[in-house]
Amino acid sequence: MTISHRLISLALFGLLGSLASPVLAQNQVDPSSSVPPGTTGLPGDATAPPPTAGMPAAAAPAPAPAPAASERPDGDWSVTVHLRHGTEPDENLANQPILLHAVRPQGPFQAGAPQRLYTWTGVTGSDGVARITGIGEDVAIRGLRLQASTSFGGISFESAPRTPGDGIDIPLTVYDRGHDLSGLRIRSKRVVVEPWEEFLIFSQFITFELEGDHAVDISLSPQPELERGLPIRLPVRAQGIHFTGPGDSEVINNVIFWNTVLRPGHPVSVQIRFSKAARSSELTYEQTMEFPVDDIQIIAPIQTQYSRLSRLDNLSLVAPGFDVGADATDLGLRQDMEFLIATGASVDAGESYTFRVEGLPFGRPIGGFVALIAGILGAGLVLTVGRREMKRLHGGADKGRAIDVLSKERDRLMDRLRGVVVDRRAAEDADDEAAVFALEAEEARLREQLALVLRNLSDLQSDGPS
Repeated sequence: MTISHRLISLALFGLLGSLASPVLAQNQVDPSSSVPPGTTGLPGDATAPPPTAGMPAAAAPAPAPAPAASERPDGDWSVTVHLRHGTEPDENLANQPILLHAVRPQGPFQAGAPQRLYTWTGVTGSDGVARITGIGEDVAIRGLRLQASTSFGGISFESAPRTPGDGIDIPLTVYDRGHDLSGLRIRSKRVVVEPWEEFLIFSQFITFELEGDHAVDISLSPQPELERGLPIRLPVRAQGIHFTGPGDSEVINNVIFWNTVLRPGHPVSVQIRFSKAARSSELTYEQTMEFPVDDIQIIAPIQTQYSRLSRLDNLSLVAPGFDVGADATDLGLRQDMEFLIATGASVDAGESYTFRVEGLPFGRPIGGFVALIAGILGAGLVLTVGRREMKRLHGGADKGRAIDVLSKERDRLMDRLRGVVVDRRAAEDADDEAAVFALEAEEARLREQLALVLRNLSDLQSDGPS
């Protein structure tokens, strides 16, 4: 066998690691399930998490309400709406149209604006007060709430919902429009973690509040970083992202761009749900917050919707900086379920919070690791045997042919590596966790082989011309 043929054989031997099929790295899905978790099976359907277990009824997406009766519940009650300017108490607010809505009550973790069922109208006088009459006590009997609204400077403002009553006063504050979001903070963030087949489902209930003296319409902001909306970044491999909240939203990769109107003293609640593929019995979660967060809660139900294991007796929660073991009653959780709870953490803008869930009912597939280890072992053998060949080549007449063989192998590996990187990025954009895992292993194997070829090529070329 000639030297060049021997080198080709050695290079090919180093590729034996590729025989470990990347298909083995895919998630093992429950055979009883014909579609991915949370999907309808329709083309293009994203992974949608199942309903959140363990949350109060108000936290789960509410069913579509029955159509309201067409007849408004009029009566003899009257309500006073007191309109004021948040920073200019002497602002003339006369002749300002006021709407009074009967709305459905909402729980503390229900995202979006209350549903409006009936509306009465009024106009403010010179004192900025609107007196609205003709409201029926049936509004209270039905368990509804009253909420006033008006438009000022092109922005809609709403009061906090109030329990109905005859003669009640509803304060309503308006602000001028501005662009300063430096006072934006998160008052509370509740993260619920649940296993579902081969995924972990994350449900985040977030309440934003703007501190300042101006209302901000994010869609009209001149700041370049807000061109698409307010960015809310999730972990890189978040899948099936769903956002519920007022305004408009767009999801690009792992970032939610949210356009809404934020008003001082007017908390806004949103709900974010997504999944992450789970391959091992523990998972560490870390998220950097763009805004300061006053209170973070982590909740992991012991009971699950996991079809093969309805209870996780070995589950544990490790949360640095949190108080672990809070009472579920204090958080308004269901009394017929058990939870692991961590509370009491807060972070500043740019800081991260992290926690680890252990004892999950998952096992990581080993196919990708087999491919990686086999490739590394193959490359190691090439390194050992190839070094001996290099010693023989340094003074031989076949040196030029050896350099030519190694150069071609280098170009082949680089072409293959470029293709794998492109495929990996496409898999990341498509949220294909299994494909990403397999391609990362292939990429690591190719880089090992390329490093070996470049090292041997450099050794030959450093001795000068043959």
